[in-house]
Amino acid sequence: MEQNDNVKIFLDACDEFIECKFLVAEYKLQRMLKVLAQTEEVCSLVGECLEQFNREREFAKAYIQDGHGEFVCDMPDEEYKIIALVFCTLVDIDNKKIDFIDFVKRFFGREDNPFHAFVLTMVVPFRNLIADAFGYKKLKFVEGDEEIETSKFEDEENDEEYDDEDEDKVSNSNDDGDEFVEVQKIAVQIISELQYAQQSQNVVDAIIICKSIVKTTDLRDSDITYSLALALRACKVKQVKFLVKEILNILNI
Repeated sequence: MEQNDNVKIFLDACDEFIECKFLVAEYKLQRMLKVLAQTEEVCSLVGECLEQFNREREFAKAYIQDGHGEFVCDMPDEEYKIIALVFCTLVDIDNKKIDFIDFVKRFFGREDNPFHAFVLTMVVPFRNLIADAFGYKKLKFVEGDEEIETSKFEDEENDEEYDDEDEDKVSNSNDDGDEFVEVQKIAVQIISELQYAQQSQNVVDAIIICKSIVKTTDLRDSDITYSLALALRACKVKQVKFLVKEILNILNI
């Protein structure tokens, strides 16, 4: 595999993260960082940026409170600092040193779509600088509308809500006949169905299990998926019993 192929795979992983729903963003972030770690060219570039980067000082300068006491993200001007700052922040989120939901709400909560604002402010510049370094096309966005040319962002007020049109973005596979893909899509439907249901313990457990299904089905590990499906069945949530049954049927349980 040539250098450009490696970089292209990483940029594709970035684009998946940029275009995803907030609900699966942490999983997409994890995958993006995993691909980065396997891409020697990008690792080398990030490493060079980190050599000159004073993490403590730059974090204190970037994540600040304005004159009104509101938390804001003030991105640095230098390109190497942008790459290093975003990389360190994303790694801290992935390692749970930074709570992702709290971070997005704290620094971008004043925007109509906080996750959208986070992506445009931090992830798109990070992705574009790396793309530019290796001769790839940047994602473009319009200043006023902040609309990424090649991406689709949700317009809903609640970033965690799914719609049918976007469900296929959860999977990395294009094979609609794949049982793991089908199970993943149904798990997304269940999460959507239960978001506004009365939050009994069974409902909460079912949502947690379905989130785990969404995050793990790309591993294509039958034991994990089957175990989660059985746990979901044990929740016995009436509102989604037919969807749960459909998952069980797909897996021949």
